[in-house]
Amino acid sequence: MRLVAISFTKKNKVFTLPPAHAPLFDTHAHLRSFWGEDKDPIDVLVRAHESGVRDLMTIFDSIADKSEETPDAPAFSRWLHGVVDAAADRGAEVRVRYLVGVHPYGTLDYTDELHAQVAAALDDPLCAGIGEIGLDYHFDADDQIEAAPHAAQMDVMARQLSLAVERNVPVELHLRNDYGDEARTAHADAISVLERVGVPTAGCVLHCFGEDRATMERFLALGCHIAFGGAATFKRNDAVREAFAACPLDRLLLETDCPYMAPEPIRGLECEPAMIAQTADVLIYDRADRTGELPDGVATAIWNTSNALFGGAHE
Repeated sequence: MRLVAISFTKKNKVFTLPPAHAPLFDTHAHLRSFWGEDKDPIDVLVRAHESGVRDLMTIFDSIADKSEETPDAPAFSRWLHGVVDAAADRGAEVRVRYLVGVHPYGTLDYTDELHAQVAAALDDPLCAGIGEIGLDYHFDADDQIEAAPHAAQMDVMARQLSLAVERNVPVELHLRNDYGDEARTAHADAISVLERVGVPTAGCVLHCFGEDRATMERFLALGCHIAFGGAATFKRNDAVREAFAACPLDRLLLETDCPYMAPEPIRGLECEPAMIAQTADVLIYDRADRTGELPDGVATAIWNTSNALFGGAHE
């Protein structure tokens, strides 16, 4: 599958990504959010293809990703077309679509006009659903971002979730508790919103899952899918790997959430979709050790589950 070996350097050490066991689907990426000068999105897609990625879901946040080049979802779609076409000219056959929505950081700026823009974007053939939306109760000390009032966050989540239910498109959820919150309040509140508004028939994904098996099982019972990223490879996150091993194969997804949270042992580098090959390798072999499953079978099942969830949108 791989055309060439892809390597990254950290502290003068060169790390080569492992070969993929099956085609890879990055179900959550941010192609407009790279900060490094060496992260041209076209080059990123070329490396992704060479590492085994064949499908990718990127995000357009109507507040956070707004810029002169991409002031709205139609402009973002045109930009994305250009990037994908340019990568294809270099042999990168990666299908890229996007999800549209407003992250909980944008709660207090969410207006009826923005809501209408999110709804309108769903008519774009490249738009596969809504995301990332949800609840973030954590104080972000790095960027000095205070969590919006919980009730306001739940209301904005519910409005966008209702769109996904009405339009029958998948939704991806961002759920983050504050440090030390053993009650996992954000997850508990999200369940109450899902129970009140409904889970879209087309699917609901807990993106970047970082909790334990018991929390995962509460969302599985509602019919949700669970996506694991680079953070699941971190040494302290054995409970997350336990959840990965216990997740039914027909609900199991992989993602990068790039440019954030590159996997071990290249943690600290700016993440990109190619690095999903490392995340997949670590998590699949860990699962195989726990369950006795064959790695190739797990990898193929994840690819099939990803396509069953997203493959039929707008086709």
